[in-house]
Amino acid sequence: MKHLNIGRLLLASAFLAAPAAALDFDALPSVREIAAQAAGTEVSVPLPAAPKDARVLKEWTIMVFMNGKNNLSDYVISDMNEMEKYGPTENINIITQAARIKYTPPSYPPGGGGYYDDFPGAIVPHPGWPNPYWGGLPPMLSKITTVKDASTDWAGVRRYLVTADGDNGSLSSTMLADLGTVDMGDFKQLAEFGKWVKQNYPAKKYMLVVWNHGSGWEMKGLDLFPAIKGISYDDETGHGIDTVQLAQAVREMGGVDIYASDACLMQMAEVVYELRDAAKVVVGSEENEPGDGWGYHEFLARVHSNKNNLTPEVMAAAAVQGYKAFYAGAGSKATTQSAVRTSGMLGFRTILDRWVDLAMKEDKALVTAARGEAVSFGGAGSKDLTHFMELVHGKTKSRTLKTQTVKVMDYFYNNVLIDNATTGDKFKKAYGMGAYLPGYSFDEDYAKLAWARDGKWDEFMKWLTEKQP
Repeated sequence: MKHLNIGRLLLASAFLAAPAAALDFDALPSVREIAAQAAGTEVSVPLPAAPKDARVLKEWTIMVFMNGKNNLSDYVISDMNEMEKYGPTENINIITQAARIKYTPPSYPPGGGGYYDDFPGAIVPHPGWPNPYWGGLPPMLSKITTVKDASTDWAGVRRYLVTADGDNGSLSSTMLADLGTVDMGDFKQLAEFGKWVKQNYPAKKYMLVVWNHGSGWEMKGLDLFPAIKGISYDDETGHGIDTVQLAQAVREMGGVDIYASDACLMQMAEVVYELRDAAKVVVGSEENEPGDGWGYHEFLARVHSNKNNLTPEVMAAAAVQGYKAFYAGAGSKATTQSAVRTSGMLGFRTILDRWVDLAMKEDKALVTAARGEAVSFGGAGSKDLTHFMELVHGKTKSRTLKTQTVKVMDYFYNNVLIDNATTGDKFKKAYGMGAYLPGYSFDEDYAKLAWARDGKWDEFMKWLTEKQP
């Protein structure tokens, strides 16, 4: 990626007017610019071995853990159909573990749901439930009309080898196993899937996509909704995978080159840092994803156009720009998607800790005002970290804090961010990674995160949310 000098941008009074250069995928081969510039739980049902020829070492294996055991069940079929439009290249495997339940009408949980700073004092439900501010049910909560045949009209948990079939409404992929009923909200099941895929579909590089609802860093659910934590909620078991468990699962499968969340709110510093020793690159959305999630055909079209140059950064940028293309073509939806390097997170946290020491010497009212104005996302107390720091920089009179702000943000753009893409005016200042910046009380569960244990952001949030006597 192109390195930006934030200090020069500041002197030019154009501080972060645009995020780090995102590549234009309108002409699909342009993703090559990135490469040129970028430096065990047992499964309840016996699993058949993959065909012998499947064990041929390929360049990439993409694993998609599709937990549709909730109100996203029908999207399993539509997203797999998107994958089948182009399918894999000759040197890529795509394996899914796809879970579905029988359709049930959407319901509104009594009492509403979590916090949302955009509506102070309001009861706003968790993503995936009807939101009173949407003015009706979003598409994710409406039954999708799909081709109904034996390939699409099923419930349970299956594993598939994805194949191409063009624009066919049926599923043409090869079913490798019917697992019956397994807990898709158990991190050990995720780890088992990854280990099984690696054994049977080996590759030089691996990408893991976890597909479901997401709620950022959260470690536990609200009292009314105990499954609301992290990612991969299984409505049948009431279980979900929290941030620490997610990283544990990826480590147990031996790590991956790219970890991606096709889920809401997961691109937070807390999540990325937890994955720092499990994945080289992390892809995800700062904001809630629309019900359609990723446009897999847009992603795979870019993969096909760059099949001879698929470094992890190129593959990640294909996912980011495919997502942007999917929603830019769908109208005015406001979306976010980014890719970051985990190798830069330790240094980023260290330099950010120095910034925190300075910020806590500042007038709290100034920092609170910056927090209130920063771009916010629909849950997990998440706001865009870079925009928050931009606002602090603009408000403070401290030359030392201004200088440190420039250092932190230069480091982020040059060592962490790979690519960032947004659609709609709302997120023009969403620069690629959120962080916990609650406008309410500090959640003590936050202390379980490595980001909190190793760094000072938890101390900063306690200071910021502490009520004045």
